[in-house]
Amino acid sequence: MRKDITVEFWRVTVASKVIMCGRTACTLAPDEVCRSCSVRTVGKDGTKKYEAPQWRDHPGDHKYRPSYNVAPTRFTPVMISEHHMKGVKREAEKEEGEGEELPSQLIIQPMMWGLIPNFYKASSPTGHGYSTNNCRLEDLEEKKMFKPSLVRGQRCVVLCDGFYEWQAIKGSKTKQPYFIYAASQSEGIKIWDRSSWDTEGVWSEEEGWKGPQLLKMAGLFSRWTSSEGEEVMSYSVVTKAAEGKFSDLHHRVPAILNTDQEVQDWLNYGKVEYKEALNLLAKVKAEVTWHPVSTQVNNSRNQEMDMNHPVDPKKEAPPSGSSLFMANWLKKGSGKVKNDDDVKVKEENKVKKEEDDEK
Repeated sequence: MRKDITVEFWRVTVASKVIMCGRTACTLAPDEVCRSCSVRTVGKDGTKKYEAPQWRDHPGDHKYRPSYNVAPTRFTPVMISEHHMKGVKREAEKEEGEGEELPSQLIIQPMMWGLIPNFYKASSPTGHGYSTNNCRLEDLEEKKMFKPSLVRGQRCVVLCDGFYEWQAIKGSKTKQPYFIYAASQSEGIKIWDRSSWDTEGVWSEEEGWKGPQLLKMAGLFSRWTSSEGEEVMSYSVVTKAAEGKFSDLHHRVPAILNTDQEVQDWLNYGKVEYKEALNLLAKVKAEVTWHPVSTQVNNSRNQEMDMNHPVDPKKEAPPSGSSLFMANWLKKGSGKVKNDDDVKVKEENKVKKEEDDEK
């Protein structure tokens, strides 16, 4: 039986190469994730309604568990074209006399964060030693870890409430974490506060989704089978050079898709070939906003519901009793808790191995 491993992660700097977007929040239930991605459709009779993508579980015992503090190797919701799914054989419906095919349907299913290279052969999905939670847009056509997925059209959209990023504080060894999320939230909705939107009428076929707008980040995925026959689907988030105000926070940013058309174009590998799709990502803008959050998010073991709540960095409250209890319990159970320097060394070795293999 495979052990479920959650890897501690911190931003890593290696000779000016910075790994970013190493922690996210994804707190909606599977049905809510699907409804949040619903699109308006028009039936043959002219009826207009909103339809949500279908949810499919990952093969085996890999489950999606909502979390306010998601680290790589966790399984999170990813949207793909139905044509990638085994067992899906959808006949092209045509209007009489027109011969127009309906667009492919979208499917959401959990995948492991951290793409497993197709050349990796072993029993463990997390033992390849590469850092693949992100992939640089500029390098996708060159890197042997990512190009096979790109050429095969294995493009996906990674869904989350938002992601965390850290910024150095002048004169301090501590880094301030920020929560970054979609700027286009409806009036009154606070993405970190479920009570601001969780009502009976949050979704309907007539009006669609009225809850928080999730981030839709472009990604690549792979379908990998272990030496023991275990099937694992995994993904990497595409990043690009940051622009505008966000560049003050970090010089890289996920390639964020802001419209339904951008999502369709990125996922429609049958009609949009990969070079055109890469040009699309080069043009998209990160329409995001952010606020400072508690440094408790620095440790991915912390799963309090307030991890993504805004705080005043100058007045941050001390850790809650439950957080302290959990931290002490973990220390007693493990004997030693990895510090950030230990994690940095491990990630540096991963990046070095990746660069050496690319030579």
